[in-house]
Amino acid sequence: MGRSMKQKSLFGLLCLMVASGVGLQFASAADVSEQDPDAQTATNPNQRIAVGWVASDEDPENLLNRIEDNRTPRRGLIPVSPIQPLRDGYSSAMDKIYEAVGLRLGLSFHTVGQYTSNNVQGTPRHGGATDMDFVGTWELFNRGQPTVGAITFGVEGRWDYGPIGPQNIGFVSVGSAGGTANSFSAYKPPAFILRNLYYRMGGQDAGWVFRFGKITMDSMLATNRHITPNTTFLSNAGTGLFSAGFADSGLGAAGALYFADKRAYVSALIGDSNGDRFDFGKIYKGDFYKAAEVGLKLFPRTDKASYSKFLVWHTDGTYNGAPINANTGKDGWGMGVVLSQELTADGNTVVVGRYGRSFDGASIYDNQAALALLRYQPFGKYSFDDDVIGAQFNWIESATPGTRDEYSIETFYRFPLFPDLDTTLAYQAVINPATTTAFDTAHVFSIRAVTSF
Repeated sequence: MGRSMKQKSLFGLLCLMVASGVGLQFASAADVSEQDPDAQTATNPNQRIAVGWVASDEDPENLLNRIEDNRTPRRGLIPVSPIQPLRDGYSSAMDKIYEAVGLRLGLSFHTVGQYTSNNVQGTPRHGGATDMDFVGTWELFNRGQPTVGAITFGVEGRWDYGPIGPQNIGFVSVGSAGGTANSFSAYKPPAFILRNLYYRMGGQDAGWVFRFGKITMDSMLATNRHITPNTTFLSNAGTGLFSAGFADSGLGAAGALYFADKRAYVSALIGDSNGDRFDFGKIYKGDFYKAAEVGLKLFPRTDKASYSKFLVWHTDGTYNGAPINANTGKDGWGMGVVLSQELTADGNTVVVGRYGRSFDGASIYDNQAALALLRYQPFGKYSFDDDVIGAQFNWIESATPGTRDEYSIETFYRFPLFPDLDTTLAYQAVINPATTTAFDTAHVFSIRAVTSF
């Protein structure tokens, strides 16, 4: 496809999404947030509305919703938090800021320590890292209404403890193509970056949503709220469908329509395939990542049921053929599916299956599959608030020549140690690490702590 045709396609798709967002408001009580599917429309202009994308917890709006949910006291193993007075004061200040100017702010810290039983000679066996997110949404127009217009930002900081971070323990020490701790590796330099900055229009009852600016595609497409490195599993293969050849955070636009009484949506996205989270990319080069996704609640048993998703994508590759994020730099396409189903009437037992296929060598994985089972409040009346146990099997076929098929098994248990501190104990068995034959299995042990303000 020539450059002029690419630019015409870009213009046409942007016009389609704008028209969809502004003119085709045919949804009824549509759901635009997997994080808060039961939220009601606000009638008070100072009342917050959860308006996040149907995406993972790493998406800035969904992360902000989760941070605000966690400000409600919970029952933890240790019932009293030593920082609760600080949290109460911070929450009060945030409420006053929102009431005054419509600005919602949240701060979240995610820290992981990790150890591996086997490692490539000369590499570290253990390490730690923190991933910090400072997110905010400034509601500029129609505050408290479904058609709210807002600017959203997400600043991310990452730093290691020791010579290597857990993500690089997976890639370097274990020789795993699927990683062992998605996102837990330092940015050097700088330690802090502007990961997201976009304008968003739309709300839950509007039945449509549209955003444009600097966006992060891999937190928006083929996601599931039960599968994130901050709350459940840890590995790259276990938390993202990276066979989808995602470009990095960069300039782009996306829109979605929701209909059928919250049971379905359709969305489209286009962005700079030269996107770079450290800057604003090179959209002027005319290389784009395009995707369309359909989401359906196939057999929901409760109102909190997640969507099953069907994705088709194409990338023009990068202008110089260099790899970035999940894109190898080549022109190609692929597809993916995420199937999510509640197994019990209370919705606390969930199974999630994922499969992705990349063609033309455009993604870091040619094939990827996973099957996960999660149980929330697994111990009945003896459970904590918001605790969960999970297990997952992963398989990836790396696009790197000479590598072997890699398998992994992940298990974890997450519980609130304090009312405001989630703690996760996790184990992974990485079988046939893709990039090394020094050993056939590595046993990886992790501990994760998450708190937010």
